[in-house]
Amino acid sequence: MKIKNIAIGLLTLILGTSLVGCSTKESTEIIIGSANPMTGDSAQFGANKVNAIELALDEVNQKGGINGKKVKLIVGDDTGNPKEAPNVAQKFVSNNNMLAVIGHWNSSATLAARGIYESVGMPVITDSVNEAITDGTSPHLFRISLTDTAQAKHLASYAYNELGKRKVAIIYTANDFGTGLKNSFTKEFTKLGGKVVVAETYFEGQSKDFSPQLTKIKNKKPDLLFAPGYYVEVALIAQQAKSVGLDVEILGTEGISSDELVKLGGKAVEGIKFTGFFHPDVEFSGTKEFVEAFKAKYGKEPDTYSALAYDSAKILLKAIEENGENRQGIKKYLEEVKDFPGVAGPITFKDNDVTRGIIILTVKDGKIVPAEVQPK
Repeated sequence: MKIKNIAIGLLTLILGTSLVGCSTKESTEIIIGSANPMTGDSAQFGANKVNAIELALDEVNQKGGINGKKVKLIVGDDTGNPKEAPNVAQKFVSNNNMLAVIGHWNSSATLAARGIYESVGMPVITDSVNEAITDGTSPHLFRISLTDTAQAKHLASYAYNELGKRKVAIIYTANDFGTGLKNSFTKEFTKLGGKVVVAETYFEGQSKDFSPQLTKIKNKKPDLLFAPGYYVEVALIAQQAKSVGLDVEILGTEGISSDELVKLGGKAVEGIKFTGFFHPDVEFSGTKEFVEAFKAKYGKEPDTYSALAYDSAKILLKAIEENGENRQGIKKYLEEVKDFPGVAGPITFKDNDVTRGIIILTVKDGKIVPAEVQPK
């Protein structure tokens, strides 16, 4: 662990010093950036994303690169913090040779940084879900995951129609991600005829004891607990729900789509359901090959965010191949691409948002698998 932290520290130091005085001369490399939480509670997602991007770059570099140039990735650690994200973005845009960015992961970080990228016309592909990210003010920013509104609508319909739930309690993280999902889910579930009986909040990375919120929820006797948050806190919520005697089905979002949920939550997360945009058993063009290559290189299966990051890298590389080494050419390609063959499904952007459905995943016998009941 100490070696890993030292390596991350050196990477951050190199990033901080190497981008300050970048030259405007033509680069002998093709450079793209990736901004993620590489440290902190969400570091697992950042590491998986970077691994997937590196895999995509390795594939093209082993064939000679693009136009004889190798593609290089520069990683920035935003720590999942909206106060740090602009610093990473500023370092990236100061590099005149950087063509595009994959990131950020947290919605609040993306919202905090997007204006900096837009000021220089930097194409960005993000997997953040807050609806405001693609509100039309950042035309160079594209989203490869569903918005929180679209995801919440799918989940509300799934809870009401497929699971038959009528009384839902919500416990959500108090940031742009959690609040957006809570609001959109409440609106859609109520519209369908259900009722949200209570909504409790907490702070990501700070809250550890959820028993006060869970006790209040238990007293409302819900038939479902909707928990839009991340795997660290949701694992604790599942464990502590058992401790306070709250025996209720839990429905989450793609924020917990990680094997870390199972490692941290153990038996308490058995049966929990959540959104997914990818699973190795749901095959699209190149899915099998991607999963095998990822496992061979990193010794584990890729998660949702690995797949989305890999697809983001592949589509950027294709954009550079087709339209040249310039930011406007990349933007034009992303605007016009139709059904690009992604490992998480075909990619088309409409008004800078990807068009895709969801799958529901669950934990069964300690493994994440597609749920038996899927959205209709």
